[in-house]
Amino acid sequence: MANHRLRATAAVIAALIALVISAAPAAAQTPIRVENSKSTLFQGSVTPVTGTLKDNTGASHTTAKSTALGALVAASRGANPFALDLGWFDGLGGGWAGFYLAGVNGVTPPSNAFWALKVNQKLASVGLGTQTVGDKANVLVYYTTTDPVTFATEPTLGIGISSPTVEPGGRVTITVSQYDDAGNKSAAAGAWILVNGQQRVQTGMTGVATVRLAKSGQYRIKATKAGTIRSRKLWVTAASS
Repeated sequence: MANHRLRATAAVIAALIALVISAAPAAAQTPIRVENSKSTLFQGSVTPVTGTLKDNTGASHTTAKSTALGALVAASRGANPFALDLGWFDGLGGGWAGFYLAGVNGVTPPSNAFWALKVNQKLASVGLGTQTVGDKANVLVYYTTTDPVTFATEPTLGIGISSPTVEPGGRVTITVSQYDDAGNKSAAAGAWILVNGQQRVQTGMTGVATVRLAKSGQYRIKATKAGTIRSRKLWVTAASS
Protein backbone atom coordinates (compact mmCIF):
# COMPACT_ATOMS: atom_id res chain seq x y z
CA MET A 1 0.00 0.00 0.00
CA ALA A 2 2.81 2.41 0.89
CA ASN A 3 4.57 1.72 -2.43
CA HIS A 4 1.31 2.31 -4.28
CA ARG A 5 0.90 5.70 -2.60
CA LEU A 6 4.50 6.65 -3.38
CA ARG A 7 4.01 5.76 -7.04
CA ALA A 8 0.78 7.77 -7.15
CA THR A 9 2.45 10.77 -5.53
CA ALA A 10 5.37 10.56 -7.96
CA ALA A 11 2.94 10.42 -10.88
CA VAL A 12 1.13 13.54 -9.62
CA ILE A 13 4.44 15.42 -9.19
CA ALA A 14 5.58 14.41 -12.71
CA ALA A 15 2.26 15.60 -14.14
CA LEU A 16 2.57 18.95 -12.36
CA ILE A 17 6.15 19.41 -13.62
CA ALA A 18 5.02 18.62 -17.18
CA LEU A 19 2.17 21.12 -16.82
CA VAL A 20 4.53 23.86 -15.66
CA ILE A 21 6.96 23.17 -18.51
CA SER A 22 4.21 23.13 -21.14
CA ALA A 23 2.75 26.35 -19.75
CA ALA A 24 6.06 28.23 -20.03
CA PRO A 25 5.71 31.07 -22.54
CA ALA A 26 7.44 30.65 -25.89
CA ALA A 27 10.26 33.05 -26.69
CA ALA A 28 9.01 36.12 -28.55
CA GLN A 29 9.53 36.09 -32.30
CA THR A 30 10.70 39.37 -33.81
CA PRO A 31 9.90 40.20 -37.46
CA ILE A 32 13.06 41.28 -39.29
CA ARG A 33 14.02 42.11 -42.86
CA VAL A 34 17.55 42.66 -44.21
CA GLU A 35 17.96 44.59 -47.46
CA ASN A 36 21.24 44.99 -49.30
CA SER A 37 21.67 47.38 -52.23
CA LYS A 38 20.34 44.88 -54.79
CA SER A 39 18.11 42.33 -53.10
CA THR A 40 16.47 41.06 -49.94
CA LEU A 41 18.83 38.96 -47.81
CA PHE A 42 16.23 37.90 -45.26
CA GLN A 43 12.55 38.32 -44.40
CA GLY A 44 10.95 36.43 -41.55
CA SER A 45 10.50 36.20 -37.78
CA VAL A 46 13.26 35.02 -35.45
CA THR A 47 14.02 34.56 -31.79
CA PRO A 48 16.79 37.10 -31.04
CA VAL A 49 20.11 35.58 -30.01
CA THR A 50 21.47 36.48 -26.58
CA GLY A 51 24.68 35.54 -24.79
CA THR A 52 28.20 36.19 -26.01
CA LEU A 53 29.36 37.65 -29.33
CA LYS A 54 32.84 38.48 -30.52
CA ASP A 55 33.70 41.72 -32.29
CA ASN A 56 36.05 41.88 -35.27
CA THR A 57 39.08 42.04 -32.95
CA GLY A 58 38.12 38.80 -31.22
CA ALA A 59 36.99 40.43 -27.95
CA SER A 60 33.86 38.94 -26.33
CA HIS A 61 30.79 40.86 -25.16
CA THR A 62 27.73 39.44 -23.38
CA THR A 63 24.07 40.41 -22.96
CA ALA A 64 20.83 38.82 -21.75
CA LYS A 65 18.62 41.38 -23.56
CA SER A 66 16.65 40.74 -26.76
CA THR A 67 18.03 43.30 -29.20
CA ALA A 68 17.87 44.21 -32.88
CA LEU A 69 21.41 42.89 -33.17
CA GLY A 70 20.29 39.59 -31.64
CA ALA A 71 17.52 39.38 -34.26
CA LEU A 72 20.03 40.12 -37.03
CA VAL A 73 22.41 37.46 -35.75
CA ALA A 74 19.55 34.93 -35.67
CA ALA A 75 18.61 35.83 -39.25
CA SER A 76 22.24 35.47 -40.37
CA ARG A 77 22.32 31.92 -38.99
CA GLY A 78 19.16 30.78 -40.81
CA ALA A 79 18.62 28.50 -43.79
CA ASN A 80 20.50 30.94 -46.07
CA PRO A 81 23.29 32.21 -43.80
CA PHE A 82 25.21 35.42 -44.40
CA ALA A 83 28.27 36.92 -42.75
CA LEU A 84 28.28 39.81 -40.26
CA ASP A 85 31.28 42.05 -39.58
CA LEU A 86 30.76 43.53 -36.12
CA GLY A 87 32.93 46.43 -35.04
CA TRP A 88 33.13 47.79 -31.50
CA PHE A 89 33.22 51.25 -29.89
CA ASP A 90 34.43 51.45 -26.29
CA GLY A 91 32.67 53.67 -23.76
CA LEU A 92 29.06 53.09 -24.84
CA GLY A 93 28.04 50.96 -21.87
CA GLY A 94 27.91 47.28 -21.11
CA GLY A 95 26.31 44.38 -22.90
CA TRP A 96 26.23 44.76 -26.67
CA ALA A 97 25.89 48.56 -26.67
CA GLY A 98 29.28 49.10 -28.31
CA PHE A 99 28.63 46.94 -31.38
CA TYR A 100 28.23 48.56 -34.79
CA LEU A 101 27.59 46.95 -38.16
CA ALA A 102 30.74 47.30 -40.26
CA GLY A 103 29.61 44.89 -42.99
CA VAL A 104 26.92 42.44 -44.02
CA ASN A 105 27.39 39.56 -46.45
CA GLY A 106 30.83 40.88 -47.37
CA VAL A 107 29.58 44.40 -48.18
CA THR A 108 31.39 47.22 -46.35
CA PRO A 109 29.83 50.61 -47.19
CA PRO A 110 31.89 53.58 -48.43
CA SER A 111 31.90 56.89 -46.54
CA ASN A 112 28.60 58.08 -48.05
CA ALA A 113 26.65 54.95 -47.06
CA PHE A 114 26.05 52.70 -44.06
CA TRP A 115 23.95 49.85 -42.70
CA ALA A 116 20.97 51.55 -41.08
CA LEU A 117 18.36 50.31 -38.60
CA LYS A 118 14.67 51.15 -38.56
CA VAL A 119 12.10 49.83 -36.10
CA ASN A 120 8.48 50.16 -37.23
CA GLN A 121 9.66 52.34 -40.14
CA LYS A 122 11.44 54.87 -37.88
CA LEU A 123 15.22 55.29 -37.87
CA ALA A 124 16.57 54.05 -34.54
CA SER A 125 18.23 56.60 -32.29
CA VAL A 126 20.48 53.94 -30.71
CA GLY A 127 22.66 51.13 -32.04
CA LEU A 128 21.55 47.61 -32.90
CA GLY A 129 23.04 46.22 -29.70
CA THR A 130 21.15 48.73 -27.55
CA GLN A 131 17.77 48.69 -29.35
CA THR A 132 15.55 46.20 -27.50
CA VAL A 133 12.92 44.35 -29.52
CA GLY A 134 9.94 42.04 -29.13
CA ASP A 135 7.12 40.67 -31.25
CA LYS A 136 5.71 44.18 -31.89
CA ALA A 137 8.98 45.53 -33.31
CA ASN A 138 9.31 45.24 -37.09
CA VAL A 139 13.05 45.47 -37.61
CA LEU A 140 14.57 46.64 -40.89
CA VAL A 141 18.33 46.56 -41.45
CA TYR A 142 19.21 48.16 -44.78
CA TYR A 143 22.13 49.36 -46.87
CA THR A 144 21.57 53.03 -47.70
CA THR A 145 23.37 56.01 -49.09
CA THR A 146 22.94 59.34 -47.30
CA ASP A 147 21.94 62.77 -48.54
CA PRO A 148 25.11 64.91 -48.63
CA VAL A 149 23.24 67.92 -47.17
CA THR A 150 20.68 66.50 -44.73
CA PHE A 151 22.45 63.16 -44.08
CA ALA A 152 19.03 61.47 -44.33
CA THR A 153 18.85 57.85 -45.42
CA GLU A 154 16.86 56.74 -48.45
CA PRO A 155 13.10 56.49 -47.81
CA THR A 156 11.80 52.99 -47.07
CA LEU A 157 8.71 51.52 -48.72
CA GLY A 158 5.73 49.94 -47.00
CA ILE A 159 3.09 47.86 -48.80
CA GLY A 160 -0.48 46.76 -48.12
CA ILE A 161 -3.01 44.66 -50.03
CA SER A 162 -6.80 44.74 -50.17
CA SER A 163 -7.08 40.98 -49.54
CA PRO A 164 -4.72 37.99 -49.21
CA THR A 165 -7.08 35.87 -51.36
CA VAL A 166 -8.94 36.49 -54.63
CA GLU A 167 -10.79 34.41 -57.21
CA PRO A 168 -8.72 33.43 -60.28
CA GLY A 169 -9.02 36.35 -62.68
CA GLY A 170 -9.77 38.67 -59.77
CA ARG A 171 -8.01 41.90 -58.87
CA VAL A 172 -6.08 42.94 -55.80
CA THR A 173 -5.56 46.57 -54.82
CA ILE A 174 -2.06 47.42 -53.62
CA THR A 175 -1.15 50.51 -51.60
CA VAL A 176 2.48 51.62 -51.38
CA SER A 177 3.72 54.21 -48.89
CA GLN A 178 7.16 55.65 -48.22
CA TYR A 179 8.65 56.65 -44.86
CA ASP A 180 11.35 59.16 -44.01
CA ASP A 181 13.80 58.78 -41.12
CA ALA A 182 11.27 60.16 -38.63
CA GLY A 183 8.69 57.59 -39.74
CA ASN A 184 6.54 60.16 -41.54
CA LYS A 185 4.35 58.44 -44.13
CA SER A 186 3.51 59.64 -47.65
CA ALA A 187 2.11 58.11 -50.85
CA ALA A 188 4.73 56.37 -52.99
CA ALA A 189 3.69 57.65 -56.41
CA GLY A 190 5.40 55.93 -59.34
CA ALA A 191 6.39 52.80 -57.44
CA TRP A 192 6.58 49.62 -59.45
CA ILE A 193 4.52 46.64 -58.33
CA LEU A 194 6.38 43.36 -58.85
CA VAL A 195 4.42 40.12 -59.11
CA ASN A 196 6.61 37.03 -58.78
CA GLY A 197 9.61 39.22 -59.58
CA GLN A 198 8.19 40.78 -62.75
CA GLN A 199 7.17 44.44 -63.10
CA ARG A 200 3.44 44.73 -63.67
CA VAL A 201 2.12 48.24 -63.02
CA GLN A 202 3.08 51.58 -61.45
CA THR A 203 1.22 53.27 -58.63
CA GLY A 204 -0.58 56.57 -59.22
CA MET A 205 -0.30 59.79 -57.26
CA THR A 206 -2.04 58.21 -54.28
CA GLY A 207 0.38 55.27 -54.21
CA VAL A 208 -2.33 52.83 -55.26
CA ALA A 209 -2.41 50.32 -58.13
CA THR A 210 -4.55 47.32 -59.09
CA VAL A 211 -3.26 44.00 -60.40
CA ARG A 212 -5.27 41.21 -62.01
CA LEU A 213 -4.23 37.66 -61.07
CA ALA A 214 -5.33 35.57 -64.02
CA LYS A 215 -4.59 32.01 -62.88
CA SER A 216 -4.87 29.97 -59.70
CA GLY A 217 -1.77 29.98 -57.53
CA GLN A 218 0.21 31.91 -54.96
CA TYR A 219 1.65 35.26 -56.01
CA ARG A 220 4.57 37.13 -54.42
CA ILE A 221 3.89 40.88 -54.32
CA LYS A 222 6.39 43.63 -53.52
CA ALA A 223 7.17 47.22 -54.50
CA THR A 224 10.26 49.08 -55.69
CA LYS A 225 10.95 52.70 -56.52
CA ALA A 226 14.11 54.48 -57.61
CA GLY A 227 15.84 56.21 -54.70
CA THR A 228 14.04 54.17 -52.02
CA ILE A 229 14.47 50.89 -50.16
CA ARG A 230 12.23 48.13 -51.56
CA SER A 231 9.19 46.93 -49.61
CA ARG A 232 8.70 43.62 -47.87
CA LYS A 233 7.14 40.70 -49.75
CA LEU A 234 3.47 39.87 -49.35
CA TRP A 235 1.63 36.83 -50.70
CA VAL A 236 -1.76 36.69 -52.40
CA THR A 237 -3.49 33.41 -53.23
CA ALA A 238 -5.78 33.16 -56.25
CA ALA A 239 -8.13 30.22 -55.67
CA SER A 240 -11.75 29.33 -56.36
CA SER A 241 -13.98 29.50 -53.30
